[in-house]
Amino acid sequence: MRSLAFLIKFSYRNLWRAPKRTIIMVLSLSLGTGFIIWDLNFAYSGSKEVMKEFLSQYAGQYHITHPEYYNKESRKRFNNYKTITDEVIEDKTLLEKSSRRVTAPIFISGEKKTLGVLLTGLEIEKEKKISTLYESVNVGRFLDPNNRKEIILGKKLAERIEVKMGDEVVVIGQALDGSVANDLLTVVGLMDFGGGELEESLAFTQYESAQELMAMNSDTYHQRVNFELEEETLPQFKNAVATRWDEILPEIGVSVRFIDSLTWMVSVIIVLVISLGLSNTLMITFFEREQEFQSLNIIGAKTSWITKSLMIEVFIMGTIAIFFGAIIGHLATIYCYYHPINLQLFTGGKNIIMGGMTIQPLVRLSPVMSYYWQVPLMIYFFLSLTMIYPLIRVIRRSSYAI
Repeated sequence: MRSLAFLIKFSYRNLWRAPKRTIIMVLSLSLGTGFIIWDLNFAYSGSKEVMKEFLSQYAGQYHITHPEYYNKESRKRFNNYKTITDEVIEDKTLLEKSSRRVTAPIFISGEKKTLGVLLTGLEIEKEKKISTLYESVNVGRFLDPNNRKEIILGKKLAERIEVKMGDEVVVIGQALDGSVANDLLTVVGLMDFGGGELEESLAFTQYESAQELMAMNSDTYHQRVNFELEEETLPQFKNAVATRWDEILPEIGVSVRFIDSLTWMVSVIIVLVISLGLSNTLMITFFEREQEFQSLNIIGAKTSWITKSLMIEVFIMGTIAIFFGAIIGHLATIYCYYHPINLQLFTGGKNIIMGGMTIQPLVRLSPVMSYYWQVPLMIYFFLSLTMIYPLIRVIRRSSYAI
């Protein structure tokens, strides 16, 4: 224990024989560590905020449906004849946190054109409480829960079928009893998703109007959409199934995972570049001290002892750098929590379109505690690799090595 204490003291003293060089190495490693921690927190919080805004508009965190509603191979395909009731949900607290929807693939016809779209019946009051879909209406108004036979369209859809506010449109589809579903609905609002593809593929009406159109019983519906965006665990049901958003929208889920993986790759590259620079600096430092090592050999110090002292020097320097780097990264993260970052800074002021919807989030960074041990472990790993070559060169050049 005494020999180890002496070795640590000896190594720490040697660090400050060239204080400027040591400070530069510590500073570069500290800034690199701080940036990596901040960058990972930014990537995590950014993905979380972007998905929160995107999912809160329409998709939700997960959908509760009949087990055979969504096709197992592709969630883009669904069986509209598979419905559920509130009886399949054992945990009744979910009823307050979710909204029922009736979906109807239909043809919608204006004066000069007919297009196929997905008509969704909404529980108006519930949607206003748990989703932000109503905020997308920028012309006219959102649906009135006390009225029937109303419809809101995407702006691009309205342009394509050449209808305007107050016009009546014909909707035609197939009801669940096999009959022809048809109705006449009045356009009361236009939705703006920022020019995304959803503007020409979606239309919305009252929940009761959609049930009537599809000839459904008053207690049946297609989906119950949950907007608890902080909840990661899916509920289990006997006669229903919960499907996460990344299964319903796999292309969005892949993009988010790709961004997270890319951030880690960039972080590893940054550490690698810093490590290579440190390796070169350490080699120069060790060679300058070659006479010192030879003198230690002559007075009886073994090469293994000298090697251990050099390794301890590097790890002491790394520990100091990582400590201050973690503080820098944490302080930068906390600053960005109180001063959120607008992602338009990285897009040249342009809006972000995801899944056919415009996303304009302010990213409020939150520290992820696992990064505060994962990043140091990664840096220690690369520091260990950094020392190998310089130490081998020093040992080989020592003609008095014991």
